[in-house]
Amino acid sequence: MNNAQIRSTQRRAKTLSLAAMCRVAMLRLISALAVAVTCAACTTARLPATSDESAELIAPIISSSGELNERTAERLVESRLGAQQDDPHVAELIDAFRHHAQAPLIAGNRVELLIDGPQTLAAIRQSIATAKHHIHVETYIFADDQIGRDFRDLLIRRHQDGIEVRLLYDAVGSLLTPRALFDSMREVGIEVREFRPIDPIRTPLWWKVHNRDHRKIVIIDGEVAFTGGINISGAYESSSSLRPGPKQGQTEAWRDTHVRIEGPVAREFQRLFFDTWDRAGAPLEGDTAKYYLASKRAGGELVAAVASDGEDSSEVAIYATYLAAIEHATQRIWLTNAYFAPNRELRNAMIDAAERGVDVRLIVPSFTDSGLIWHASRASYDELLEGGVRIFEQRYALLHAKTAVVDTALSMVGSANLDMRSFLHNNEVNAVIIGTSFARRLEAVFEKDLRETRELNLRSWRKRPLLDKLKEFGSSLFSYWL
Repeated sequence: MNNAQIRSTQRRAKTLSLAAMCRVAMLRLISALAVAVTCAACTTARLPATSDESAELIAPIISSSGELNERTAERLVESRLGAQQDDPHVAELIDAFRHHAQAPLIAGNRVELLIDGPQTLAAIRQSIATAKHHIHVETYIFADDQIGRDFRDLLIRRHQDGIEVRLLYDAVGSLLTPRALFDSMREVGIEVREFRPIDPIRTPLWWKVHNRDHRKIVIIDGEVAFTGGINISGAYESSSSLRPGPKQGQTEAWRDTHVRIEGPVAREFQRLFFDTWDRAGAPLEGDTAKYYLASKRAGGELVAAVASDGEDSSEVAIYATYLAAIEHATQRIWLTNAYFAPNRELRNAMIDAAERGVDVRLIVPSFTDSGLIWHASRASYDELLEGGVRIFEQRYALLHAKTAVVDTALSMVGSANLDMRSFLHNNEVNAVIIGTSFARRLEAVFEKDLRETRELNLRSWRKRPLLDKLKEFGSSLFSYWL
């Protein structure tokens, strides 16, 4: 192919990419308007109160010997906190998390922090290549590009090796992926399901289309689980260290974070997978116990799979754990979030933390793939900056990560954004790790990311163009649905 042909191909790819983004943005807007018109009560909806810990059941801590009594559980938590175990405020932080998690803390895991697409996808491929019994994949986006097709081919090869393979993808997230790509897997016997099809026959209760499966989960043999923010997409073919910038960065070299977890907590991710699998079709026939065999201890990490289910309006575990962590922090709250549009309660909690001397920092995108969400996010910056929250914008790569580290004791890596869509409408999951060892690793990544940012200044921020302010105000009106 000569240079002229290459340039022509690149121009067509860019045009298709822009068209794709426009179609997705329009679908989001139509969905938002439809819900606004037919469910006006939603505009005044409030998240359930989360501050009365006495009304909540504390999450159990489970080891290979079963559920631990509270004293043994406390000793196990202390062993993960190192020098922090003597700080009563940190103990209160962990207790607050357990009161709101609605998920057990599982001992005996090994957690590997994965940065950006190349490292994450290589680790997933390696685990798929060594699977002995089954491979379960749940993703928001399964793209029809080189990454997606290579991933499909790998799943087909493993299925042909006799490995059970199941794929669950979201209908909106994978809206632009031709059905033929999924059919090519079905034709060889891979079980493939679509979550919430955009089809009135297959999804007759049409308002349920608003409930999306935003999780990114891969489970191998019930022993290894991957989760985080990374989809199966060409946006992850290269590393964010290439600094693609706002133009190229729309479609490549995204900055994201994932984790590989080996150990007993993989069964919790397995349970979440099958819960959603059953909602997308008939329940799995036969004995499912083989998918929940006892996993060997693989390390020392305490991990919980904190999830939300957009069908259950009373289920706000992810929101509640974020809020509890922020309200009980005494040292630092370092957040990295791609789509940041929190409600007033969460904003007030961040400001209150800053006012009591907590180092509250937030890394957000300086450009993104969704203009509406980006402008809605920026609508809250003035209030937060004035309240003492430090905000940093990633300058060189599109930020898609969703992480938090609090008081060098509690860490979160997952799919959930800090917005109402993640808290109330989507299926999401965060891996929450208790302990200083992993927290220090995540802090080191945060500090490295800071070097790629610019810090916002309140005085300069207030001098931004009037048109930007109008866009922010207009977009914020839809923040409940975006």
